[in-house]
Amino acid sequence: MTDRTEDSLKPEPASADQSRYLIHSRLEIAAILKTLSRSGRMVTAYFGADDDFILTSILAVNADQNTAFIDCDANAASSRRALQAKNITFVAVHDRIKIQFSAASLSQTRLDGRDVFSMPIPATLLRLQRREYFRITTPLTRPLVCIIDEQASPEREQTEMVIVDISCGGVAVIDPAEPAEIEVGARLRGCRIPLPEIGQVAVDIVVKSASEVTLKNGKTQRHAGCEFLNMKERDRGLIQRYISRLERERTHRGGAR
Repeated sequence: MTDRTEDSLKPEPASADQSRYLIHSRLEIAAILKTLSRSGRMVTAYFGADDDFILTSILAVNADQNTAFIDCDANAASSRRALQAKNITFVAVHDRIKIQFSAASLSQTRLDGRDVFSMPIPATLLRLQRREYFRITTPLTRPLVCIIDEQASPEREQTEMVIVDISCGGVAVIDPAEPAEIEVGARLRGCRIPLPEIGQVAVDIVVKSASEVTLKNGKTQRHAGCEFLNMKERDRGLIQRYISRLERERTHRGGAR
């Protein structure tokens, strides 16, 4: 057992605004736990009044038996305390997304010839994405666009804006209109973002900031920072897949040099 953990692996306190980050689908929760298992991601399990914890990992998930198998701690005394504890909270970070779930208690069982913990697949799972979203610049050779349909209020024709960078929380765009039409505070409904080879995201956005940028040729462009509103979990997942793919491509190119 270690003496400290990173702040990102501390349990997230309960709050009213967490509801939109909670996942209730058992199949989706099982899929997330399987992803953690396949990646070998470290999971911190907190328990007890003094925030005792062990570092562990998810070994396997059996959706048919509604069971997740958790590795025991290398320290036998820590494992015994975890086994006796009530209300264990598990925290992990995967692809810069904080994942948190709980168990009322753990059971001891055998898996592949050794002692492990087991627990029911949790009824809810917190997949936390806030303003700390990882933001990535989009490739100039394959520009990503945000298609803004015709708007009644504020009134505007359909526009296609180039996305400068994207995260699961929003985008930065370039307004091609002359003069620029995009204004801080504008809520733009039914925007569409086609993600190559992944799918299309449909979401409302609100303009949070705007600034003029002067190019080398002397022309000016209006850049705007926009936040996604009421985004569906499916669309959030598509954006995360797009970001992960860009990261892998850039890492591969960097390693090839």
